[in-house]
Amino acid sequence: MAKPNMKLLGGVVEGFYGKPWTMEQRKELFRREQKWGLNAYLYAPKDDYKHRMYWRDLYTPQEAGELQNLIASAKEHHVEFIYAISPGLDVTFSNPKEVATLKRKIDQVWGFGCRSFAVLFDDIEAEMCPADKDAFSSLASAQVHMTNEVYQHIAKPETFLFCPTDYCAAFCTPSVAQSPYLHTVGEELHPDIDVLWTGPKVVSKEISVESIDEVTGVLKRAPVIWDNIHANDYDPQRMMLGPFKDRPVELIPKIRGILTNPNCEFELNFVAIHTLATWCKSYCNGETVKGGKKDYIPQEALVLALSEWLVEFSVSEPPGRGGGLSEKNYSEEVPMRRDAGYVPGPREKPLFTAEPLILNDLVLLSDLFYLPYEHGPTSLQMLQELHWLKSNSNPVGTMGKDTEWGGRAEQFDKMCESVVQMFNRLSNVSNRRILYDLYNYICDIKSGVSMARDFVKTMGGQTTLSARQVNDPEPWGFRGAQSGEFQRMLPNHGYKDVFYQSPRPTAYVIRPYTPSDQSAVQKIFKEVMCEATHGFPATKGPMVLGHRLACGQLVPSPNCAFLMEDEGGVCGYALGLTDAKSAASKDQYPESLLGDNPSVITMQILPKVSDPRIAKRLVDCLISALRTTGCKAIFCELREREKRMLDILHRMGSFRAMTMEGHPNDPVIMRTTA
Repeated sequence: MAKPNMKLLGGVVEGFYGKPWTMEQRKELFRREQKWGLNAYLYAPKDDYKHRMYWRDLYTPQEAGELQNLIASAKEHHVEFIYAISPGLDVTFSNPKEVATLKRKIDQVWGFGCRSFAVLFDDIEAEMCPADKDAFSSLASAQVHMTNEVYQHIAKPETFLFCPTDYCAAFCTPSVAQSPYLHTVGEELHPDIDVLWTGPKVVSKEISVESIDEVTGVLKRAPVIWDNIHANDYDPQRMMLGPFKDRPVELIPKIRGILTNPNCEFELNFVAIHTLATWCKSYCNGETVKGGKKDYIPQEALVLALSEWLVEFSVSEPPGRGGGLSEKNYSEEVPMRRDAGYVPGPREKPLFTAEPLILNDLVLLSDLFYLPYEHGPTSLQMLQELHWLKSNSNPVGTMGKDTEWGGRAEQFDKMCESVVQMFNRLSNVSNRRILYDLYNYICDIKSGVSMARDFVKTMGGQTTLSARQVNDPEPWGFRGAQSGEFQRMLPNHGYKDVFYQSPRPTAYVIRPYTPSDQSAVQKIFKEVMCEATHGFPATKGPMVLGHRLACGQLVPSPNCAFLMEDEGGVCGYALGLTDAKSAASKDQYPESLLGDNPSVITMQILPKVSDPRIAKRLVDCLISALRTTGCKAIFCELREREKRMLDILHRMGSFRAMTMEGHPNDPVIMRTTA
């Protein structure tokens, strides 16, 4: 549960990679936060050198003045300014000088008037240096030790945050509930220090009450959510203009705070921050509004935000906003084309007239650039229509306007035209600051839609692509440059796309082995071993028992051998011998090995079987059969070059590698109990 009598931290974390916001943009953020009822700002721009890479360096007098002024501006607008520092890239936790340096930096910022701080250890290597390994039992213990020292050094900070290296469920091994790292944080971190958490993933599609309850139990405190749902620093071709959603308002009394880490481009965050504020207003300081839960409807929150944003587009000279142009140049710029007295003649082109931006344009813009895991309704409809038109195209002449195909093609063309008109109206708005942040995105979507539009017209016989367009396209005819080339070569490219056709799942059958299957087992053994050794002989010296079983030199014990089949035939085997001692040569195996582990098994699966769970099921069948014979312990031998099968056995968890004095490391001996 959240701490009693403590306000909910609600606001923004400037925590993205890329160009940090300007001081004037941050001041504008504070104005907006105050207006919308948010109360917190976490200063953590990844590429501000003195926040992360050069964290040891103190601020210069000029930088100090700017930060002091910024902190004062936050206070003026009743926004809690939380200064974050990220020493994790190169810090030595066990060096007292490093701790002293961190305290010195915090002291300097305290002198600027800041009373809230955060120490972040996100996105760093999890390996400690030798000195730290000698001093601390784990990375978590080292990080917590340093953070506690800094916290105790500060005289009662208003807020103190800690960002763990395992800051989402996906990073926790083996799980949130069983994570040694998180348990150390929960046990050892000072109870008054709050912990940042991004949810199930770095960019979480949903954050459930149950997931927050789970991490709260491990951390022994309610987390502060660092929400990346509107972040776009991981993909410069995206921006997120959809509403804050898929976080139930029931989370609010269970968290210490929520901070959105939004788009890198400042002006594109109006919707993200506005809808978060609407969500936060569903509760007031952890208590229900007007005695009952206030409904939060994402689409209504989106329209409310877009309606207010629309007003911003018509402001030609926003007072006090920085970034991009100088104030002088900005105020002199005339974005809309004006009639300077020229009147075209009757046979001349009419003057271009910029149409005013309307709310539907912004709704369409939001639909086209919605959220990481979701397209907006209109965008999804356009994709579905294009997919249908492409899938149902016929020879030219059978797709006229009177046909279903022709009617849907005409509707698709109208939707494309609305995108082009949206682009034209956005290109002529008075507020050029918003336009400049938007331009790359709207230019790209206009280009993509225009190509799709031409493609549909070509399918319908309205236009014909020239040989040059087909064989020698312009650069805008393909996307992604080098990155796109790499992606198109990968088998999983597009697996999250709307119309991705997932491969049909393979059905596997596990059945008992028969003597007639010996040739199939030998074939698999030779194929796998030949691949593992790059075509060289599979073994040197005497063959291990498992290989003798696979080659047919030894016969598996009755009812202790299984095969796995798919549509193509046998693709794996697991063979067992209950009495390994009777088949083993005395000089090859120590007596202690055979006495403690009387049974031996061997297994292989073809590389096309990619899911290790299938292999585990095959091995489990064999072990279960051995158990019925009274077997208590089993061993298997794998050559070191059989890396895939070694990895599968390690993942199963029940097998452990054995080391025996005088026995070579190759083959590797793995042991389990039946």
